[in-house]
Amino acid sequence: MRDLPPFSALRAFEAAGRRRNISEAARELYVTHGAISKQVKALEESLGVPLTRRAGRGIELTAKGRQLIPHLTRVLDDLDGALRAITSERFEGELIVSCMPGLAATWLIPKLPLFFESFPDISVTLLSASNEQRSAADLEILYGRPEWPDRNIRLLKTLDVFPVCSPRIMNGPEPIRKIDDLYKHVLIDEPGGAHWREFLVAQGRDPSLVRKRLRFEAFNQGILAARDGLGVAIGDGLTMASDLATGRLVRPLPAMVSRRSLAYYLVTVTDQPVTGPMAAFTDWLTSEIQRTAID
Repeated sequence: MRDLPPFSALRAFEAAGRRRNISEAARELYVTHGAISKQVKALEESLGVPLTRRAGRGIELTAKGRQLIPHLTRVLDDLDGALRAITSERFEGELIVSCMPGLAATWLIPKLPLFFESFPDISVTLLSASNEQRSAADLEILYGRPEWPDRNIRLLKTLDVFPVCSPRIMNGPEPIRKIDDLYKHVLIDEPGGAHWREFLVAQGRDPSLVRKRLRFEAFNQGILAARDGLGVAIGDGLTMASDLATGRLVRPLPAMVSRRSLAYYLVTVTDQPVTGPMAAFTDWLTSEIQRTAID
């Protein structure tokens, strides 16, 4: 018989260790902050070694914690995949999803193979959130304030925004070491420049001092420009998750802007019957965002 700690303690530590934050782990697992702390402490007592310690507003892992976390994450991912595989046969049919083009290009489309691996009998049609046909969508992934009438609204993720750039800029003649260094570079934004204006004002800086700007109507075009080293963009831990994980983009500064009034939401029409494909995609999307978003 395997002498293993309680599954709830392992699951709590994995979420807390992966996210480096007790509160974020609590939100991911739909429990309280105290419940996560209690389970992590119970695991440490069971193993007889410390796994975490406080670090500012979050936590950091001890050497033993860093040793354990990748194995635990892999085991839970394998278990999640196995459970999805044996239940996926219940879900088949068509699903129409509307999503913002930027999020679709940078995050959703690269993740869809994982969805099809778990639910091979579901066909997906992906519409742009700006498409006139979006009213035909079963599910909408939107960003903003939850002010859509006659809709069921489910919070997916609230994230801070921060500057990102190519490593080439950081290794170049004018690396970004402080906020004022941003003025030396091209700042990439959408038309109107609202994102950089908001960020600079929040840092106590004057947006009118920006000398070089590059603006794109499409968000993902700005990301491509940032990857190519054309300037510094603004993004969040969801749309930038893959680029940050692979090193195509880096965060030159720790500074960020909290956007607690804005978030990603999953939206459906009120009183719309929930189909099997809708339920499968909702559960998968919620889990995948919590798993991959960088805070």
